[in-house]
Amino acid sequence: MVINTKHGEFECNSMTRKKRREFYKKVKKVFASKDVTRLHELGDEFALFAFGNEEKVEENLKNLTALQEDEVLTELISAYMGLDLGNPTGDWG
Repeated sequence: MVINTKHGEFECNSMTRKKRREFYKKVKKVFASKDVTRLHELGDEFALFAFGNEEKVEENLKNLTALQEDEVLTELISAYMGLDLGNPTGDWG
């Protein structure tokens, strides 16, 4: 599946309904907690799932800044979950 972000298109693994439900439970907990560390860990989990392994994560994201990478990972989460997550990498308000 191709996921379009403001930093480019990424070829990502497809997600089954069962896997989506597993991830959705985690996403709800992390976003409810407003814990930035947990958000980064969740982004890393999605990156591994989307690209398959650390080498492919590196290959796909190596030319991005840390902020751009966070934005892409947030967009991956949003695309897989069908959510509008806004900009959780910034101020929690």
